[in-house]
Amino acid sequence: MKVAVYSIALNEGAHAERWANSAVDADYRIVGDTGSADDTVERLTRAGVTVHSIAIRPWRFDDARNAVMALIPSDVDVCLTMDMDEYLSPGWRGYLESVWTPEISAVWCQKASKARVEDSDILSSFSVKNFHSRWNYRFKRPVHEALAFSGEREIARDCPDIVLYHVQDHGKSTRKQYLPLMELAHKDDPQDAQICFWLGREYAWAGSTEQAARMFETYLALPSSTWPDERSEAMRYLARLHEGERRMHWLERARLEAPHRREIWLDLAEELHNQGDWTNLFWACASGIEKTRRTGTYLDEEHSWGFRLYDLAAMAAWRLNVPERALDLGRKALELAPPDQRARLLANLDTFEAQRAITGVHA
Repeated sequence: MKVAVYSIALNEGAHAERWANSAVDADYRIVGDTGSADDTVERLTRAGVTVHSIAIRPWRFDDARNAVMALIPSDVDVCLTMDMDEYLSPGWRGYLESVWTPEISAVWCQKASKARVEDSDILSSFSVKNFHSRWNYRFKRPVHEALAFSGEREIARDCPDIVLYHVQDHGKSTRKQYLPLMELAHKDDPQDAQICFWLGREYAWAGSTEQAARMFETYLALPSSTWPDERSEAMRYLARLHEGERRMHWLERARLEAPHRREIWLDLAEELHNQGDWTNLFWACASGIEKTRRTGTYLDEEHSWGFRLYDLAAMAAWRLNVPERALDLGRKALELAPPDQRARLLANLDTFEAQRAITGVHA
């Protein structure tokens, strides 16, 4: 079995050697350089990577990736598409060979995001279909490009033992290209629900409130908008884009759409805290704390699994004159809290303790 790892590159000198070294067990490592002005090409070449210079005008990520895919030798059985700020976990080749058979079209692996390479903490982890057969695949969409299968029947297998680590380079300026490319993608295929959702999110990040709201509502109305987790995420954004009753309307819809997501319960709890609705705040916090399993998708948010639900629940219990419960929840919040929250949480515990002393309530 022959394996090719391929990518596109633009000024990736900081990541080139890490990328190349992690994929050294591949039979081919192929990169299409799109005009680097740094030492990306030199570093990759020294590491034994085959580098081609490609020019894509007008720029589209799918065209660029398809151009590199066309350069993969015809004797390759399995291809791995991998961004330059990603790197493979050791032993990936053996895991791949243990699951790949001639009839397989693709393999799903795990993508794990980290803040820094040296960190052991994983910010998020979810499955991605980055391994594919040499033939019958093409990328589609000018941005947030995805592999599309053109054969008769796609057969995919899971291999969570292969981990593709991602350390995002926040210093790169390519993100500025995303909004116009997503507008183009939406124009190309208005029925593509995921692009519609991502375009709404991009408008929201850019501060284009009205455009974001319209796009999220368009997304929710599409027949292809069927994934509850993503639909609930659109509703969360709509809640942030509105105030008062409209905000609660969208939070309630998000809760009903995907009640298994802790992120939604935290949003609802924050709003109920702002309203001073202590009884419903305690209910929302308790409901969120009960959710102990992440979805394993790119929509998971790390901060929802930290101290805040316990913190809000403790404040609700205190307001409801249940100091013993407030103390238990406050201690848990303190245990999970980052350093900049500890002084406030310790002060809260003193307040809860004083209330307990006054009421004489003990476990």
